[in-house]
Amino acid sequence: MKANLKGKVVVITGGDGGIGFATCKRLFEEGAKIFNISKDGKQDKVFAKSFKCDISNDEMLEKTVKEIVAEVGKIDFLLCNAGFGIGGKVENASIKNIDAILNVNLIAHVKLTRLLAEHINEGGRIVYTGSLASIIPLPYQACYSASKAGIESFSRAIATELRDRKIKTTVVMPGDIKTGFTDARIKESDGSESEKRGIEKMEKAERTGKDPDTVARVFLKVLKKKNPPLRVAVGGSSKLIAFLTRIVPTKLLNFLVRKIYV
Repeated sequence: MKANLKGKVVVITGGDGGIGFATCKRLFEEGAKIFNISKDGKQDKVFAKSFKCDISNDEMLEKTVKEIVAEVGKIDFLLCNAGFGIGGKVENASIKNIDAILNVNLIAHVKLTRLLAEHINEGGRIVYTGSLASIIPLPYQACYSASKAGIESFSRAIATELRDRKIKTTVVMPGDIKTGFTDARIKESDGSESEKRGIEKMEKAERTGKDPDTVARVFLKVLKKKNPPLRVAVGGSSKLIAFLTRIVPTKLLNFLVRKIYV
């Protein structure tokens, strides 16, 4: 039996754009009560409240969590969705931006999970926005790939820790999705032809990718399932790619990726 989401309390990061906002609209239609945590703190009718918060700032994050807990007491779902990308060779990336992407995409969500875990109702859900790049690491997106691989490992590990409280964790892995993520990507390049060509191919695939609502529908299915998967790829081609990673040798996978992007 699928769960009814009416009245469920949801905390989401990055709920005011792209995949996050598409998911919030779906949740709102289902009658959920949504608390958004984002850098801009954009207000919208879909949110019960939206908090302006840099999640990589410990003080701001802890303050925001305390405000949410003070208002609702317990939550049902935590959706860790906020993130951004860096395009270019890792040797061209600034230390500042490496710190930033690992903090926002991975470390901040580990901390948020730690802060909210005790406040999640028995039988609740924690869902992370992952990426196919976590299982097929991409050149010119090395730090992004690492951050998403980290979040998947973390999610799988805590699935066991939270088992006694029947809290389930899932990583939703989109492929190429058409959102503002592409234009927001930080590019740090040395101007080499191979790097330029790789980034252009990557961005072309994203700009012609699936609508973010495709991912939002998967989020809802995960939240409604009694026994959701530990990870789920979005779309037929993504599911095929995820399957191939289980049977194709790692060296061959890297060779194929190199042929596509270099």
